Amino acid sequence: MPSVKVTVLIIGLALQAGIALAEGSGAIQGRILDNRSGEPLPGVSVVVVGTTLGDATDALGTYRIVGVPAGRRRIEAAIIGYRSAQVEVDVVPTEPVLADFHLEQTPVQVGSVVVTGTRSPRYIKDVPVRTEVLTGEALENKAAHSLYEALDDAPGIRIEQQCQSCNFSMVRMQGLGADHTQVLIDGQPLYSGLASIYGLQQLGTADVDRIEIVKGAGSALYGSGAIAGGINIISKCPAERPETKVGMELGSHSTNTFDLFSSQRTGAVGIAVSAQKNTGNVIDETGDGSSRREVRSADGISDRVKTDATTAGVRLTVDGLRDTDQLWLSGRMMHELRLGGVLTDDLFTNPFGPGTERITTDRYETQAGYRCRLGPGRELEVSAAYAHHDRDATNDGFLNDYMAAHQDTMPSLEEMRPYLACEHMFVGNVSLGQALPSGHRLLVGAQYSHDRLEESGKYVVVDTEDPLYGESYTSTSRKRADQVGVYVQDDCEISRALELVGGVRYDYHNSRDAFRGSGGVAPHGVEPVRYDASTLNPRLAVRFTPRRSVTLRSSVGTGFRVPYGFSEDLHLCSGSPRVWKGADLKPERSISYSISADYDCDRLSVAVNLFHTELRNAIAFVAAKEGPAQLGYTYEWKNVGNASVQGLELTTRLALRDNLIVSIDAALNHGRYDHPRTDWVGTDYQDDSRCIPRFPQTTGGIKLDFTPVGWEFGIETEYQGRMYIDYISEEPTQSRIKHTDPFAIVNARVSRTLFQRLMSCVRQIRPKKLMV
Repeated sequence: MPSVKVTVLIIGLALQAGIALAEGSGAIQGRILDNRSGEPLPGVSVVVVGTTLGDATDALGTYRIVGVPAGRRRIEAAIIGYRSAQVEVDVVPTEPVLADFHLEQTPVQVGSVVVTGTRSPRYIKDVPVRTEVLTGEALENKAAHSLYEALDDAPGIRIEQQCQSCNFSMVRMQGLGADHTQVLIDGQPLYSGLASIYGLQQLGTADVDRIEIVKGAGSALYGSGAIAGGINIISKCPAERPETKVGMELGSHSTNTFDLFSSQRTGAVGIAVSAQKNTGNVIDETGDGSSRREVRSADGISDRVKTDATTAGVRLTVDGLRDTDQLWLSGRMMHELRLGGVLTDDLFTNPFGPGTERITTDRYETQAGYRCRLGPGRELEVSAAYAHHDRDATNDGFLNDYMAAHQDTMPSLEEMRPYLACEHMFVGNVSLGQALPSGHRLLVGAQYSHDRLEESGKYVVVDTEDPLYGESYTSTSRKRADQVGVYVQDDCEISRALELVGGVRYDYHNSRDAFRGSGGVAPHGVEPVRYDASTLNPRLAVRFTPRRSVTLRSSVGTGFRVPYGFSEDLHLCSGSPRVWKGADLKPERSISYSISADYDCDRLSVAVNLFHTELRNAIAFVAAKEGPAQLGYTYEWKNVGNASVQGLELTTRLALRDNLIVSIDAALNHGRYDHPRTDWVGTDYQDDSRCIPRFPQTTGGIKLDFTPVGWEFGIETEYQGRMYIDYISEEPTQSRIKHTDPFAIVNARVSRTLFQRLMSCVRQIRPKKLMV
């Protein structure tokens, strides 16, 4: 792999050059207070602009930043709900520099949110790469208890379900499907194709601090699958003050949520624990409503399946092991049972009932990381994560096929084996950042991921002309993938108004699929399918701030993805885990452009984003051709052509009063394939097939929030315009492409905060008791 050696050599030379330019260092410390009350502000983020150096204020509002390169430095203090402030200081190695802040409250400005869209902590208003944030406060206000609910109605994001029987869900960003968006958990790509099938609804929000949405080509940092961008779920860390929150919501159709979050810190050690339980009964809204029973209707098929999901997690942080080092450990588990399909009396007792599905999911994940300062402006971060994901699914497919072939004779229980999937995933990342006096910040890193997935199921030959008609057989697929990526990024602050970020990443992907079967249907001994691919992806982003309230951004970058474990094929092929991936298959590639403008002041924020993405060698899976079919494969991956998507997004937030805020968002979208899709050529829908399905031409919404003391009132309207949807029938002549009608959804909420004064008193008394 000579390209890897060359890339590593370049990274090493760049890093050594940065280290050679580093100078002496000093410290900055101070206190941050509320400008009106004079009270200390805990949890304020204080950073040295242009570096990753920073600290958060404690309960007394104090902070201290060490290892700051000597010279003229600009520091910034910010927290949600307050106007950020900056000051320039002269750092010297001999003694700490004092810098105090008095922050003013503001009802609209959100530029104080710290994001990691460039793998370096930055305030959102200063990030050259377009980034949007859903804060924990915003999630609470919209009562979002899952990732599905959190991302719903976010600008440029579409959340959808594609199956009545199991509620298979997926996220689309800027018109592209789920496999073009990389979902990360605390910066790690642990959200695999198998996890994403139901994961949007399974991931709870009890321990979520914020969700970062990075739009545009992200393969230069995140690797395969980040063509449309990345969604990074950031977990809550232990707070400076003791905190415990308990929540409960009860609704119709057993739509209930119970959640807990608690954190405690003792000296340098902090611990946070969380738990959440979401339940929901089956709903069928397509019936005529004539029956009072939830499981009876004219349609008779679930629209929302019955679910019972439990999640729990713990996070431990240890600060100051060595100077300003930090060690963190976390673990999370999830268990869910969902049932859906044809609503019969024995739906919840017989997992093999006609037309039903029963899916059990168990997931365990753990992460560990260590961050330390190696010198002035130099930081090393090492992290690793592991996930174990099990899915056990049953449906009526085997039972019905067996009884049809054997004159309604029931098979033995040993014959009725469910679909099983087991996945093991490991991800490791190491990065080294170096801040230079010249205004450059170099970041170099390497990432390795390993994924192993096993699927199995029991099936019946249903072709009456096949001599093996009625014979049952087992199909098993063992997939394995290894990917190595190395990346380098230069963040250059040319002036306070102009910043450039350039980066490039090299990835090598190797995967293997060993398919096995039983009997004459799918014989043993099929040669494993191997796939190798490598790709180089650059990205350039520019931020220009002509005025403090105006920010202009522009970016261009390339992306790629390889066909391994996509959510679509893992969902469809849960009844047949056999997809051929030939060695001649080319990785899907893209090039993306974006231009955006933001205006941000005390009472008004406006954001406009224009994007365009071109796809080359688009990947899709189709019915297997003669060669793969003879080996027992049902589907195969193919490069089906090119496509493009573009759109315009607008977001506005206006504070009419300090406690009365109006938010408006709108989007215009357009997406087309270069040629009609093969499946629709020669039909009445040939021209319509060029339109990208499930990509609304227009979307928008308006929301009003009124928060008098102790109360919260909110009302919002979501609008979705026309879009094309493929309707596939078992009878080919009945398949069609439907142009849907636009629709709007109106939601309202009212909430009352109780015991706020009591809790405030407790927080004030507690420090005095500890001091006695």
